[in-house]
Amino acid sequence: MTLFNLGINNVKHNFKNYVSYFISTVTSVFILMIFYSIYYNHEIQLFSSSKVKVGAIFKAAAFVVIIFSAIFIGYANSFFIKNKKKEVAIYSLLGMKKKEIGTLMFFENIFLGILALIVGVPLGAFTSRFFLKILNVCMKSNKPIQYTFDIRAIVMTIFVFMIIFLLNSIKAYGIIYKFRLIELIHAAKEGEKKPKFSRVLALLSLIMVIGGYIGVLKMNLESGGAQMLYKGLLIMMLVVAGTYILFNNFIIYIFKLFEKNKKAYYKGENLIGVSQIIYRIKGNSNLLATIAVVSAVAITALCFTFSLNLTLNKVAPSGCPFSIMYQSGSQELNKKVEAVINNHKEIKTTYKTDIVMINGSGLTQKYKGPFEKDLKAPFDMFVMSASEYKDIVNNSGFNDGTDIVDRAKNIKINKENQCFFIEVSNSAEARGRLAGDELNATIGRKAYKLDISDSSKKCVLGVKFEKTTIVVPDTFFNKLLNDNRNNTTVIRAYNFDNALKSGSVVTETSQMMPKDKTFSSYYDMYTEVHTLYGSYVFIGAFLGILFVVSTGSIMYYKQLTEAYEDKNRYSVLSKIGLTKKETLRIISKQLGFIFLMPLLFGILHSIFPLVAYMKYLCGFSITQMEWMGMTMGVYVVIYLCFYLLSVKSYMKIITKNTVY
Repeated sequence: MTLFNLGINNVKHNFKNYVSYFISTVTSVFILMIFYSIYYNHEIQLFSSSKVKVGAIFKAAAFVVIIFSAIFIGYANSFFIKNKKKEVAIYSLLGMKKKEIGTLMFFENIFLGILALIVGVPLGAFTSRFFLKILNVCMKSNKPIQYTFDIRAIVMTIFVFMIIFLLNSIKAYGIIYKFRLIELIHAAKEGEKKPKFSRVLALLSLIMVIGGYIGVLKMNLESGGAQMLYKGLLIMMLVVAGTYILFNNFIIYIFKLFEKNKKAYYKGENLIGVSQIIYRIKGNSNLLATIAVVSAVAITALCFTFSLNLTLNKVAPSGCPFSIMYQSGSQELNKKVEAVINNHKEIKTTYKTDIVMINGSGLTQKYKGPFEKDLKAPFDMFVMSASEYKDIVNNSGFNDGTDIVDRAKNIKINKENQCFFIEVSNSAEARGRLAGDELNATIGRKAYKLDISDSSKKCVLGVKFEKTTIVVPDTFFNKLLNDNRNNTTVIRAYNFDNALKSGSVVTETSQMMPKDKTFSSYYDMYTEVHTLYGSYVFIGAFLGILFVVSTGSIMYYKQLTEAYEDKNRYSVLSKIGLTKKETLRIISKQLGFIFLMPLLFGILHSIFPLVAYMKYLCGFSITQMEWMGMTMGVYVVIYLCFYLLSVKSYMKIITKNTVY
C-alpha cells in the first residue's frame, strides 16, 4: 500500500477525527466560490454606476474572504495537527521513517483539501444563483441580474485554496522534524505557550484601546480621502495591537488581583475555577484577542449593514431633492423637456418651479471652503431669496420625511444686511459656526458687507448643483435682481407623482441637454445609491454572518480540544470528592469567562465606530439605535448558543467513564 493510499484510508476510517477541519475548509471554499461566481458574472461586470463598479466591490470582498479563510483554515489545521501528534509518534515507534511520516501527513492534508474543493465548489456554484437574487433585492434593480457561469470563478477558487492547502500540508509535513518523540507522545498534555505578564504593558494596553476609542469619536468621517484612510488605519492598528496586549497582560493582571483576595479565592470551587481560567487565558490569549477583533468586525459590519439599509431611501433626496433638475438655458429647451414629460403617461407632474439665483463672490474670515484651508481669494457663490429657500425645503424631498439629515427650515434673517450662509465644507463642526462673521460680498459690480446670522453645511440644491450659497431677505434680493438680470443661474425643477417610474423621462431628457448645462434626477441618484450601497449591504450582512459562525466554531472546537486535555484532571478531582454539579459550575464559569471576554471587547470595539457613523453620517435616531441594539442582541444569542453547546460537549467529554 502506498503512502497516498494509506492517507486516504486514514481519512475514510477515522473521518470523525477530521470532521471539524473538513467543515472549516468546505465552508471557506463555499463562501469564496459564491463571491467569485458573483464577481465574474457577466452582468455584474457591466453593472456600474458613475463612481464605482459593483464587480470591484466583490473583488475586494473576495480578498477579505481569502485572508480570513487562510487564518480560519490555518487555525483549524493547527488543532488538527495537535491532535495528530500522538498518532505521528506511534508511526515513529512502529519504525516508519520521518520522511514517510511527513509524506503521509502531507497527503492527508492534500486529500482533505481536494475533498473540500469537490464538495465546496459545486455547492457554491449552485447556491450563487440564490445569493444573486438576494443581491438583486438589495440593489433594487429594475432588471433582474441573470446568472451566468464563468469557468474563471472555479479556476480562481481552486487556485487560491490549493495554495492554502499546500502551505498547510507543508506545515503538517514538518511536524515530525519539529518535535522530539517524547514531545509528540505527551502532546495532549501540552498547553499553549504562556505569555509573560507585565503591569506596564497592562496599563499601555488600556491607554492604546481608550486612545483608539477617543480617536474614532474625534475623527471627521465626512472629510473622506487619503487623510481619513490613514487616520482610520492608524486607529485600527492602535486598537487591534492594544487588544492583543490587553489579553496577554491586563486580563491576567485582573485575575491575579482576584487571587490576592483570599476570602473570595478560597471560597467553594473558586480555587479550582480561577486557577483554570488564568491558565486558559494565558494559553489562549492570542486566540481570544483575535476572536474579540473579528467579533468587533462582525458586529460593526452587521449593525452598519442594517442601519445603512434603513437609510438608503433617505440618501437620494440629499443628492437630488426634486424628481428632475436642470440648468435652464432657454424657453426652447424648457418646451422640449415639457414635451418629453407630457409624452409619458406613467408619471404626472405635481410641482414645477424655476429657482432663480444671482451669481456672486465673497470672502469671510472663518469660512475655509471644502478643503478647510484659509481662503485668500474670493469664492464663487449663489445668492438666493428667503422665500425661494423656503419653497425648496417645503416642496422637495426634504419635506417628505425621507431626508437623511435635517435641513434648516426656520432661518432668521431679520435685517436687510443679514444672510444665512450655506457652506460647502467637510468640517466636523456643528451648524452655526460662522454665525457673527462678516461676509464681504461682490454681486455684479457692487460690494456689500453682510452679517452672517446663522450657517449650515446642508445644501438644498443637491450634489450636482452644490455651491456656496447665501440666503438673503426677499426685499434685498429683489433689489439685487433688478441690477443683475443677466447675472443669474436658473434651475428648473419638477416633481412627479412617482419619481421611480421616470426612468424613460430621465434618459430622454438627459440626452437632449446641451453639454454646458447640468442635469440631475432623483431616479439616477436612487439607482446609483442602491447599486453602490445595496452591494455594501449584501456583502456586510454576508461577511458578518460568516464571521459570527466562524468565531463561534473556532471557540467551540478549541474548547473540545481542551476538554480532552482536562479529562484526566477532572477524573482525579472526582475521586477526591468533586461532585458532578460542582464540575458543571466550574466548567460553566471557566467557559463563561472564555466566551464573555472576547464578546465584551468585540461589542465595545464596535460601539465607538458605530457612534461615529451615526454622529456624522446619518444622525442619531431611535429607529437606528433600536436596529443596532437588536443586531447586537442577535449576535449575543448566537454566541450564547455556541457557549451552551460548548458547555454541554465539554461535560460530555470529561464525565464519560468518570464515576461521581
